[in-house]
Amino acid sequence: MKARFKHNLFFLATLAVASGLTTIAIAQTYFEDNFDNPNESKKKWVDIYGQWEFKDKEYHQLQNAVNCMSVVSDEYWDDDLNEYTYEVRGNKISGAEGFLIMFRCLGKMQDRGVALRKHPPEMEKQPALEYWWNLGGWANVRSQVESWGGRAGANSTHTIETDKWYNIKIINTPKDYTVILDGKEVGKVDDPTQDGHGRIGLATWSTLARYDNVIVYGPEGPKGVDRKGKTSTTWAHIKFKLK
Repeated sequence: MKARFKHNLFFLATLAVASGLTTIAIAQTYFEDNFDNPNESKKKWVDIYGQWEFKDKEYHQLQNAVNCMSVVSDEYWDDDLNEYTYEVRGNKISGAEGFLIMFRCLGKMQDRGVALRKHPPEMEKQPALEYWWNLGGWANVRSQVESWGGRAGANSTHTIETDKWYNIKIINTPKDYTVILDGKEVGKVDDPTQDGHGRIGLATWSTLARYDNVIVYGPEGPKGVDRKGKTSTTWAHIKFKLK
């Protein structure tokens, strides 16, 4: 567990002692970004290819090219995580396809014929593994989870409309992953590859798109999350025995 997670745990435990509480709320949010503060968001993301900009309190990819990717930085991701739910809102600005939602990403990503920039340092050390949910792929005729090194699946006929917001969710566990679009399950794939480890990211392919309200949380699920208001607080409860 990285230092920032330990610091948060220590802070909340100290708060509980000071308040005389026997039950406190421990945040189970592993990562979140609503892009309201560009200076903070710049610390959280590493763009590997494409023209990524923090604009209008969203994250925009504005280059009509293939394989445009941005992943969470080392400072904001714990590589021990292998059971999480990842949610993001996506909106296609223009182009031939839809969204590429990255998860279970380890090591250097496939370049697919373009010169990728530097990855986060921890990823540079890892074995290569890559997953992305290709929504509106193959010239926007179908959707599927693709993988380099793992198991693909969750095929569907979903296409992506221009200038429409979509709610995208991926539930990742050590044994499988489930993909959900606008509240409806699209598919579940049994896959124990690398015990489900790997960070999340955003990508596009021959498409300009914008993203908002990224959140990654633990198995207890989000509680008190206000998606429309662009605020998100996820809580799980843990009991402390106070002397």
